[in-house]
Amino acid sequence: MLHLPYNLAATSEIPAADGGEGLVAEYPRGAWGERRGLKVLLLNLMPEKLVTERDIVRMLRGAGQDIVLVPLKINGQTYKTTPMAHMQAFYTDFEAVEGERWDGLIVTGAPVEHLPFEEVRYWPQLCRIMDWAERNVSSTLYICWAAQAALYHRHGVPKYPLAAKRFGIYTYTADAAATPVLQCFAPTLRMPTSRHTEVRADDIARHNALRIVSASDDAGVGIVAEEAGRTVYVTGHLEYAAGRLGFEYRRDVAKGRPIEPPVGYYRPGTDEPDFTWRDDALRFYHNWINHLVKPHSNPMDTQKTNAQFEAAMQGCRDTFVKKLHDYGAAWRILRPESVTDQIYIKANRIRGVQMKGHAEVEGEDFAGDFAAIVNYSIVGLIQLELGSGDERDTDAATATALYDKYAAEALALMKRKNHDYDEAWRAMRVSSYTDLILMKVFRTKQIEDLGGKTLVSEGVAANYMDMLNYSVFALIKLSEQQ
Repeated sequence: MLHLPYNLAATSEIPAADGGEGLVAEYPRGAWGERRGLKVLLLNLMPEKLVTERDIVRMLRGAGQDIVLVPLKINGQTYKTTPMAHMQAFYTDFEAVEGERWDGLIVTGAPVEHLPFEEVRYWPQLCRIMDWAERNVSSTLYICWAAQAALYHRHGVPKYPLAAKRFGIYTYTADAAATPVLQCFAPTLRMPTSRHTEVRADDIARHNALRIVSASDDAGVGIVAEEAGRTVYVTGHLEYAAGRLGFEYRRDVAKGRPIEPPVGYYRPGTDEPDFTWRDDALRFYHNWINHLVKPHSNPMDTQKTNAQFEAAMQGCRDTFVKKLHDYGAAWRILRPESVTDQIYIKANRIRGVQMKGHAEVEGEDFAGDFAAIVNYSIVGLIQLELGSGDERDTDAATATALYDKYAAEALALMKRKNHDYDEAWRAMRVSSYTDLILMKVFRTKQIEDLGGKTLVSEGVAANYMDMLNYSVFALIKLSEQQ
């Protein structure tokens, strides 16, 4: 059930077949607190408010949750294309909601790309809302210009003007393993794009808190997610209805603006739009609501996972320390590429035995192999930090301290991801962890062969960390099966 302000046009203008089968209910002005459901704010900065309202309603109706949508406005603003009576009737001032905690916030784009951020008339108020959201909203979704604005305000990521408007339906990669909002996307998504400016991957890559999870060779950065939080930045318009880009094209032509027909938008040989992004858009918003906005985690489950993870890591550390005593830091001679190959050997053996159903030499207990992958992953991270050398330049105390440093980083990363993915790892099979580790190995090999230079992907260190965590999860699953 989607709860909307009483008599909002979007309540009756969205057919049930367009955007999900969820029902719509209405609440009197200011009475959102009386309705049960996820409380989601919509800060609608688009010029045609009613159009955007319908777009967002269409997306949220397919989420399968009770949602109370509260349109939000910045006090004191005037509007050229939306009657003030509409804003007064259906929109709530930010000051009326800032004293409460909210489950979600959507901030839309705005037609102010040509201005420096600081020259936008409501920039100070928007910054205040963004800062407030970080403390008081479970998950915030920034769209198009709002994504650029938030990346700039929160992380100092600049925007750049484009030589020509980037306009059309583009195919973007979708890293489903990197963020729950892209769960069940593989390997691409289609997204409407309508921008005169861009953010660039190189600038985003300088921030460890950010990860590019969707990108296009033709359209650049698509979606950015924060590693440590529940904030998502979408540079396009997944919410757009089928006819929207066609309307924008005809509008710009009528105004004499330099514009080309939207790329990949029309069906071949016709002027009819091809609604290729509909399913991707509904899936994205379904994931956002169900995995980031909706509170999930049972604190007891999280505590159990943390304890199991730490116990598994302690077992791997004990083995590392014992081998350090017996062999010294002989692994210091290994270049990172050699470490990657060692991980491949271990993971490939596990997969081979799993597929054949038996082992003829070492038995079918994979715990030792997964523990070795954990330790080789940490060795790889150390080698990336120090460079390959020889055992004489690293004593046992230094090696153990470095091990503990990266083990602590792995635990912290697991806690953040487990918060976002809500214990989803427990539903996976050990064989899936094996395949994911091998996939990460192949990615790492490709990055190494490229000399570490990537366009949008995370580097070798991030892949080592993922392989480590997958292996620990496998160790936990194996221990529970005994």
